Amino acid sequence: MRRISTGLPRRPVRRAAVASAALLLVGALTAATPSGRADTPPGPGSGLEATPEAAPEAPPAPGVTWGSCPGGTPATERCGTIRVPRDHDRPDDPATLRIGVSRSPATGRAAERQGILVFNYGGPGAAGVGSAGSLARSLPEPVRRAYDIVGFDLRGRATSSRLDCLDLATFAQAPKPDTALTTPAGQKAVTEAARVFAEGCRADSPEMLPYLTTRQIAGDLDAVREAFGEKKVNYLGYSYGSYLGAVYGQLHPDRVRRMLLDSVVDPTKVWYETGFAQARAFRERQRDWAEWVARHEATYKLGKTQSAVLAHWDRAREALAAKPADGVFGGTEFDLTTIANLYSDRQWPRLAAAVSAYRVRGDAAPVRDLKGPVTGDDENFESVFQAVTCADAPAPADPAVFAADTARLKAEYGYLGATVGAAGACLYLQSNTVPPVAVDGAGLPGILLVQGSRDPATPYTGAVRMRGALPSSRLLTVEGSGNHGQFVGGGRCVDDAGAAYLARGELPARDWSCPALAAPTPETRAAPGGMRTHPAVP
Repeated sequence: MRRISTGLPRRPVRRAAVASAALLLVGALTAATPSGRADTPPGPGSGLEATPEAAPEAPPAPGVTWGSCPGGTPATERCGTIRVPRDHDRPDDPATLRIGVSRSPATGRAAERQGILVFNYGGPGAAGVGSAGSLARSLPEPVRRAYDIVGFDLRGRATSSRLDCLDLATFAQAPKPDTALTTPAGQKAVTEAARVFAEGCRADSPEMLPYLTTRQIAGDLDAVREAFGEKKVNYLGYSYGSYLGAVYGQLHPDRVRRMLLDSVVDPTKVWYETGFAQARAFRERQRDWAEWVARHEATYKLGKTQSAVLAHWDRAREALAAKPADGVFGGTEFDLTTIANLYSDRQWPRLAAAVSAYRVRGDAAPVRDLKGPVTGDDENFESVFQAVTCADAPAPADPAVFAADTARLKAEYGYLGATVGAAGACLYLQSNTVPPVAVDGAGLPGILLVQGSRDPATPYTGAVRMRGALPSSRLLTVEGSGNHGQFVGGGRCVDDAGAAYLARGELPARDWSCPALAAPTPETRAAPGGMRTHPAVP
């Protein structure tokens, strides 16, 4: 599955990664979204702001070595590190890794405190350290009062023991090879980029690569629980974070108190086949966007029908592939920025305005500006994303299989289908042959799943399969919503349900639904911060 860093802004965002060769081809592409990327919270919370000054001192965390936080971290948040076994299946092995953690204390009285709420924004690779305070401010008040909000960086990422597969100059090179070019030369360029990336990963951290799996990361999550002195964990996972939560629950069901999984990954399709479902879902989501643009023809002048708008998009894509804007923004960059702007309805006006400027006025600047600056943090995210998804589960190692899948997906779902669907990154990077953890939910308490019915990054079928795999769960469907990440900011219905579950343990007897937010208008402004894409989640 191709990733678009989820999730899933330049703050944290909930996203599923869109995994594919494009990922490592892309670098960072920025497009604002309502819920940011792993550096910021998902969105505005419901309820009144609590007063941080009135909060009691957080209880001790005996296993944490406290230190400084990244710049810009809220004053209420503390950051530190813990040590974990490199291989949780061999805890006596002297090899260890550093894991960065952070905590924002509960705002309620000591008697109201219910423990820690550990969160993961997705990816794999969304950073958690430095985000606990911003997430805490966005949560509904009953949740803020009840829980210390705890984030952690995955092994390989940010403040944890770090993996960097490419130097920044190599990672930032643009334009990237055309991921939808199905000619032998085109596919060779894509697979060569995958080979260079894999060689860089092995050169940087050969001893860590085999242990960058969700199973091992679940062990790190349990180490976080233990370091904070808690018998059980409460967990909030978005996108890839939903899969991490399910794996943790499978391995440690007796240590789960409450678990909310939002924008849910299909636990039966990790990870190569996930891209096939994403290819279809992103094409459907692109059609939803085109239908909306057609309703605002007076503003965008891209046609009065869905097909007319899609034709304009295709012509723009072909022109950029032939002649990249400013020599650096080509077809793959256009695919990835489009994908990023399909994660949230609030991004639709921005994408429509950029395509309109390019097609109607010949102005490439708004399209080019969809891409943000490439940073070392983007490269690190990409490195971890690829390493985890390639180590988690088997994927084809034959370039011919990858090429055939790319051609099929392009024929069925267009350019986005090819860019999103076939994951060539693992052709040379598979570092583990252990099958992924099978999820059956045995012994788990009630779990809340939240899913938009038209979410392209984690398609709805995945949530249905997760619901079947977790008999104690209940599925809250946000009908008609394609937004990736629903709690918080997905509407009062969703936020109230999430708060009732996390704060009071309330789950209905049956699955139920909430309405989607109203569609945007051309005047709707994208959320501040922006979403990055390294071509996901999850």
